[in-house]
Amino acid sequence: MCEIEKGVLNNLFESRESNLYVLTEMDKKQIENLTKDNDTYEKLFNIIEELSDDTKKLDKVRDSLDSYIDRINIAGSYENEKFYKIRIFRCN
Repeated sequence: MCEIEKGVLNNLFESRESNLYVLTEMDKKQIENLTKDNDTYEKLFNIIEELSDDTKKLDKVRDSLDSYIDRINIAGSYENEKFYKIRIFRCN
């Protein structure tokens, strides 16, 4: 893919990006349904809290978990953008 095509795809994605990230009420209900039994983060942190009374260590662990989750979300966002652009490119 040439630089011009990449630029066009980036512009198309950026112009639609805010619409892609807006969650409708139906989206929110679907996400709630998909994650209703997923309290893994809280369960994990509760287990870790039982292992230590040191609040500094607990804060460090929570920050580390949050950072890891952010990393996964960033990777997912990149993959979504990539596949969206591939889809646009193939449609044209």
